[in-house]
Parts: sequence; structure tokens; C-alpha cells
Amino acid sequence: MTKVTMAGIYRREHIDDPYPLYRRVREADPVYWDEEMGDQGAWMVTGYAPAQTALMDPRLSARRPHWGQDRLPGEPGLDAAQRAIDQQIVVSDAPEHTRLRQHLTRPFLRRQVDAMREDVAKLAHALLDAVLTGESGEFDAMDRFGFVLPAISLTGLLGIPAYDERYLSWMLSLGLLIDDGPLSRTHQRKLLGGVAEYTAFFAQQVAARREEAGRDDLVQTLADCYTDGGFANEEELHGNLAFLLTAGQVSTAHQIGNSLLHLLRDPEAYRRLREDPEAVAEATPELMRYDASIQLTKRRAREPFELGGHELRAGDEVFVWIGAAHRDPAQFADPERLDLGRSGVKHIAFGHGIHYCLGGRLGQLVHDEAVRAFVERVSAPRLLADPVERSVMPTFRGPYKLPVGYGR
Repeated sequence: MTKVTMAGIYRREHIDDPYPLYRRVREADPVYWDEEMGDQGAWMVTGYAPAQTALMDPRLSARRPHWGQDRLPGEPGLDAAQRAIDQQIVVSDAPEHTRLRQHLTRPFLRRQVDAMREDVAKLAHALLDAVLTGESGEFDAMDRFGFVLPAISLTGLLGIPAYDERYLSWMLSLGLLIDDGPLSRTHQRKLLGGVAEYTAFFAQQVAARREEAGRDDLVQTLADCYTDGGFANEEELHGNLAFLLTAGQVSTAHQIGNSLLHLLRDPEAYRRLREDPEAVAEATPELMRYDASIQLTKRRAREPFELGGHELRAGDEVFVWIGAAHRDPAQFADPERLDLGRSGVKHIAFGHGIHYCLGGRLGQLVHDEAVRAFVERVSAPRLLADPVERSVMPTFRGPYKLPVGYGR
């Protein structure tokens, strides 16, 4: 009998469609010990209920074991980058996490985010104005729209240039290190070099705020917070600014891409939203459940405890497969079907517990306005390539390219 393992997740067929592999592992056991994953084996959590527990149980640490000194190269010029990523909120535990969240969450409160809706909607339509130039044509819905809308929205919030050709490379470096897959392990020095450039960029931005205080943007707010003692050190500040831009840009862009891809594959679902664009917000939880842009997060057991009928040992690695949990038939009826009428969808695409996504409300707003504008404006759309070119890591899932034809 062939042994079940998640180790093939980086193969092309599973990058294109990981859900059959998720199903095989979940059917073996929703909390499954996989000897081929992690540094010395790891628990694969693919069931919805144990995934929820794993995301919120304080006995599981968010610290990334693979960022220790024994794995990442400690050498001049890269030490600061390593310390910066090791102090990001996504890998912190209380009390550091509590302190960081208090400072980083201010711009993402409901009132501040909701006030951005009109501007985001106008920008979405302006971007489509630029590509929908005739009765019939084609465009790349990621390059010209899906990546651009969250980028401009988030860089505007941060107060940094809307476009810098280095951003994508820096985000990819940080994303691959977070994913810790084969590419990360093969190119760790190069990727850390990218993160070093990334954090140096934010160091320059913070320095500019000190010279010209009073700007109304997030970098200014956090620079002032650092001056008041809100951050442990500059590397913690710069690392978290890099994380905010990467997580907000990449995850939102990929979710826009995933949602548009499945709507384009399902003409009836597309027609339904085109006839009632206001229904997009109601459909979003199901779109995020069906194909979330964040598929994986990791934890490590602080102490022995039970999860899904198994005894975890202190130090055990735990892979929480959010994408697999979203297809768990114990939680969702007929989970392999996209059903825009599905009610009461409780997805965990933004996480759960204290690590619930800081920018989840903004990400959903940008996603909703992107999808709403697209279905309103793009008539008779058709995919010009399928499968599409997409991210090579399961942690961040989504298309890089989405070639679309439109018109008759």
C-alpha cells in the first residue's frame, strides 16, 4: 500500500489543484503524523474542528522552528534580516504578540477601513477603464487589475511609493521563507538578502518620517510609536512593516485571482453575480472557503497535549492546512462544490484566535470591490488559458497570470 504523505504538495499537479491530496491525507486521519514533513516529521491537521483548535490553543506556539540559528545562515549583513523576520507578529506569542497587535491594529479598525470603500471602488473602476478599451479584447486580470488594486490601496495606507519594481521580488523572498519549502531551503541566503533589502527600504522610510514628522500615514504612526517605546527595537518595526505589506498585498491579490478564476470557470455563478453585484459580499465567505489564498500556517507544541485523539509531544511541529479544513465534509455539506448560496459559512481564511488577520477587514473590502467591479464591467468573459500560472508555494495560493478575453 502506498503511504499517504503531504510531501508531494510542491509538485506541479498539486500546486494546480491541492484538494485531492488534502482529501487523501484527511481521510487517512484529520490529524495525521507525516514522517516526511517538517524537520523530523510533523502533524498534518486537515480537519476543520482540529484546525480551529490548533489556531487558537495557546499550547501551540506560532514561533517558526525553521528560522533558528541552526537553519538560517548567521553572517554579516543577514543577521539583521533574520532578526527582523523572527520578530514579526505572525510568528510571535503573547505577551509580545499582544503588544504588537495593539500598535499595528489601529489603521485596520472598522471605521477607518469602511471609510476607504468609496476610494477603493473608484480605483477598481478606473483600472478597468484602462483595460476595457473596446467591444472585444483581452487583458491579464492579475497584472493589470488583481495585483494593482490591493497594491495601491495598501501602499497608500502605508504612505510609501505606489510602485517600486523591487516590491514583488522582496515579497517573494519573504513569502518563500515563511513557506519553508524546497525553494526556500535551496536559496536561503539569496532570500534573506532580499529581506535585508526589504527591511532597509522601510528603515529609510522610517528615517524620513523622523526628519519630516507629521505625515498622515501608517509608517509615520508606527515610527512615532517606536519613538514612544512601542517596539522592542528597529528590526522589529521594520520586519513588521515588511510583513504588513507582503501579507496584505499578496494574500488579497491572490484571493481576488482565485475568486475570479472560479467565477470564470462557472458561467452560471458569474451570471448570478453580474445580475446582482451587491450579492458579492454575501458570496465572499464561500469564495474564500472554496479556494483561500492562505492555505497553510504552522505551529509548534509548547507542551504535551491532545489534538484530534492524538497525543502531541512538546516540540512537535504542526502544519495547519486551512485549505484542507475548508473542504472537510464534517463541517461543510458537499464541500467540493462552489455554492454561492451556501449560508452560514465560517471560513478560517483569516485565521482564528489571537492571530486572526490584522488586515482581514481591509482585505475583504478590497476583494469585494474588485470582484464587484469586475462582474459589473466585464461582459462575456472567458479564460484564455487554464490551468493558469500560479504561486509555487502552498502557503500563498493564487494565480500570477489570469488571461481573460471579453466581449462578443
